[in-house]
Amino acid sequence: MKHKTWHNNLFSNLNSLFVGSALCRIDTSNSIVLEYFNKKNKDRLCFAPFKNLFFGVDGRISSCFAQSYAVSYGKYPQTSINEAWNSIAANSIRKLSEKLYIAPSCNLCYTQVLENNFEANYANVYDQHDSDSDFPVSMEFYLDNICNLECIMCSPENSSLIAKARAIKKEKSPYNENFVNELKLYIPHLKHTHFFGGEPFLIPIYYDIWEHIIQLNHKCLIDITTNGTILNDKIKTLLAKAKFNINISIDSLQSKRFESIRTHADFKTVMENLEYYYNYCKTNNTQFFISFCPMQQNWDEIPDILEFANKHDAGLVYNRVWNPAASALWTLPPEKLGEIIEYLGKFQFSKASGIRGFNSEGFDTLRNQIKIWHKSAIEFHNSFGDHNQVNQILDIIHSELKLCYAQNKKTALSKIKNRQQFSNRIGEIHSIVEECKLSESERTIFYRNLIMQKLFFVNALFFAEDSEKIRKIINLAIA
Repeated sequence: MKHKTWHNNLFSNLNSLFVGSALCRIDTSNSIVLEYFNKKNKDRLCFAPFKNLFFGVDGRISSCFAQSYAVSYGKYPQTSINEAWNSIAANSIRKLSEKLYIAPSCNLCYTQVLENNFEANYANVYDQHDSDSDFPVSMEFYLDNICNLECIMCSPENSSLIAKARAIKKEKSPYNENFVNELKLYIPHLKHTHFFGGEPFLIPIYYDIWEHIIQLNHKCLIDITTNGTILNDKIKTLLAKAKFNINISIDSLQSKRFESIRTHADFKTVMENLEYYYNYCKTNNTQFFISFCPMQQNWDEIPDILEFANKHDAGLVYNRVWNPAASALWTLPPEKLGEIIEYLGKFQFSKASGIRGFNSEGFDTLRNQIKIWHKSAIEFHNSFGDHNQVNQILDIIHSELKLCYAQNKKTALSKIKNRQQFSNRIGEIHSIVEECKLSESERTIFYRNLIMQKLFFVNALFFAEDSEKIRKIINLAIA
């Protein structure tokens, strides 16, 4: 009887947290939302559907990285770039955005807005540049996972070495010369491009794309996010041909710690290369950024890395580490998060304009985010303690998916049109969770992740196009 009472109370508590997670409309009566719109001078959450195309490692094309977890515009080469840009899914998401509805996965950014973390919101990336109804004006390329490092916070999707270590067979890339030739029609209309990896400077097809951008649209901005380990004559020759923005990843200023985080990297080499890239950007009047992943292993260096960025007149970007749990900050217990907040509270940075002001605001945003995680951790531990039975979470997911089904089965984005398809989806989710054979710690992470990002996970699971995406979403929730 006692167990049944606990079960009912848990279900009630979880259900109250999940209510309303189906596709919903942005609350324009919310003062925080209005403040965000006014501050950013925008009339919708995000412009990515109107401006951007994201190309994933598996060939899937979508509006952005987050959206790729649930809905894609097609898969290259079966779907051409033109077909993707003008697809039913693309136009549906645009219509949703125009009417202030939140498309599947957009809840990642919307949650940050509601948390008052305006600057950490990735939707800001798509605010710049006027849109063109006929062509995308920006593109993000995640075309391969070739990498020479095995960073502790990375994944097989982003590192070929990690994939190899886990015996994950590398699939043949769908991107080839035909893809590059197809891009030629779009390059003249592009204003901004972003290249990720893996390590971009180790991905051969990127060099072909860069050469075409240089030839066809010299004014197009080219952003490269690099681990800083690679610098040779080929790269120097490339950089001399155009103006590149460089974003280099630095997760510690301590040699041993840096190399323990970025396995196979040499700290001295990376710092020497950083100086070269810094001088290149300064000479060519391009943007130089440092990316830092705040983690359990390096949070005490946050003030130091900010001062280092200021010294190099570099914008500092904080990359949120979602997983693994052993690295992410948000998975820490309340008392540890409280310690981090107290430590960061000892530091104040200049509110001057320019890069220093940008970095100071980023620091305040990060500190506020950790405060939110701290509050969430307290609520989680008070409400659920050590109870982490998977069945209760699956019951809640089932309940919320039923709400999604009732509200969205007739929408163009939904792959679930009838009760049989809905039952199949529930079965797939249960099977994948069972396959994972979660440990006690994984079950706790599963709970916390679903609760903290309930809108994203429930909507992503409902709108997921196939079992591959469902597996990817579940793996993200338990990592």
